[in-house]
Amino acid sequence: MQMSYLRLGFITPLTPAFCLINQFVIYGIWYGATFSMVWISIERHILIFHSTRVVTARGRLLFHYIPLMLFSLYAPILYAYLIFVYPCEHIYDGTQILCGDACFWGSISDSFAQYMSIAHDIMPIVIIVVFGAALLLRIVIQKRRLRQVNEWRKYRKMIIQFIFISVTFVIFNLPYTIIYFGKSLGFSSFGINVIRYFLPLTNVPSIAMPYATVITLPGLKQKLFALIICKVKQNTIHTTVAWS
Repeated sequence: MQMSYLRLGFITPLTPAFCLINQFVIYGIWYGATFSMVWISIERHILIFHSTRVVTARGRLLFHYIPLMLFSLYAPILYAYLIFVYPCEHIYDGTQILCGDACFWGSISDSFAQYMSIAHDIMPIVIIVVFGAALLLRIVIQKRRLRQVNEWRKYRKMIIQFIFISVTFVIFNLPYTIIYFGKSLGFSSFGINVIRYFLPLTNVPSIAMPYATVITLPGLKQKLFALIICKVKQNTIHTTVAWS
């Protein structure tokens, strides 16, 4: 929907179902992924420094599956209610991205709107930055001990992947977050002319996720090196045969 809007300058098809589903994807699914990222930033500390807690099935249930389920489902459930069930007047504007703001924004109380902005936009970025910085600090402090037990190499790829995703998430979501925080404070026109450009940037972290996974695959460098060398040798052989 966003790509179509940016290309055409209007929403098509402009139907209630299409607009509501896309609003749910942007709010419910996107914030669900955001809260999942928050839990991942916390869970990295458990996996690296308290790994014994997830050794047993009960530990994995308490410290992995249940928190991950709560963090990932909170936003989709909340926004499914606000978008599809909450009683408000729906107005669909085909000239605005997402067909305009979801109707619940004009009906909920100011205090709840501020809670959503702080809890859904500001706090996730703060938590990800704080826990990411704390993870690096703990790694630097305990790196020697981790090396002694041959754990550093195993955790290094996990840490690199987490840092790559976290930095990408913060950089590309911060402008959108600032605009919505300003709107929640009562500045309804704050950033209205530029939000259409910042909103697509929030898709970058999900696009970068596969690359963050690929770069940490075991033996990737060796496989790429072998592939390049093999290709060079094949080209050399073909060139030699052609000249002979």
